[in-house]
Amino acid sequence: MDEGIALGTPKLSVVLPTYNRAGTLARAIGSVLRQSEPDLELIVIDDGSTDGSDRVVNGIGDARIRYFRHSPNRGGNYARNRGIEAAIAPIVSFLDSDDEYLPEKAATVLDFFDRNPTIDAVLDSHVLIYEGGKPPRERRNPSDLDPANFRRGVFRGTLSKPTPSISARRAALVKSGLFDEKLRRRQDMDLLLRLSREHACASISDVLWRKHWVEGAISAERESFVASLLAICDRHPEYLSDGDYRVGLERDVVRHFAELAADGKWRTIARDIGVLRRDGRVKLPALRSWRRGVRIFGRRLIGSR
Repeated sequence: MDEGIALGTPKLSVVLPTYNRAGTLARAIGSVLRQSEPDLELIVIDDGSTDGSDRVVNGIGDARIRYFRHSPNRGGNYARNRGIEAAIAPIVSFLDSDDEYLPEKAATVLDFFDRNPTIDAVLDSHVLIYEGGKPPRERRNPSDLDPANFRRGVFRGTLSKPTPSISARRAALVKSGLFDEKLRRRQDMDLLLRLSREHACASISDVLWRKHWVEGAISAERESFVASLLAICDRHPEYLSDGDYRVGLERDVVRHFAELAADGKWRTIARDIGVLRRDGRVKLPALRSWRRGVRIFGRRLIGSR
């Protein structure tokens, strides 16, 4: 049910899915409402929360908020797709409910699309905020308008591509098929690869949002790594067949096993190697590739002390 009030046609629609994030939701919403460019709508899609998230949203009195709630929980991609479908503006951006925009996010995104009418999607940059006092770290993408470089960067993993970095023309998102609701991870990579098949995509170096990093989330990501990797191979076979693109796949595999080894997850290592061998498509990288894994292993050990 739409519980908000749409005023005219906004320049930007921000889609914010949430599930049981009442503790961080107000921060995320506030960061959107405090944008230097105020002509926007915020579409909050409550994916079956049971923690009072509805009270958080309803307690913020701003007509730019449109609040939808469904039940039961169906996953972030389902929620994002419902937000895109409800969006009024021609440009759509995304935000997760535990992250926040910097004040110039909306203005920078809109200015980019105004200046580049042939570009249909853009990846911006962000800063990682760690819990526990670890210094922040920027994840800065290049300012590059070459669509071929963009697609190559997505496959090779040289572009940082979390979902809140993505902004796109709504028409391009719809034509590309929206988010794949069957994917639990790497939905951002899959969407960008589908977008970049038929639409010009670019990246910019502007740091426009903060990602609040919780160390405990890494374990869940590792548990689903192999399944998500094979899902991307199913949907984008060139990830395997193109040697240039396969470099990114091999880097991901090395990183995955190096981080598992640093955390002593030997059973998970054995399980994941077994899954890859039974599938047969993804071979373990050559020995020379593991030099990078040794560096990742060492950095992770040092960082965990």
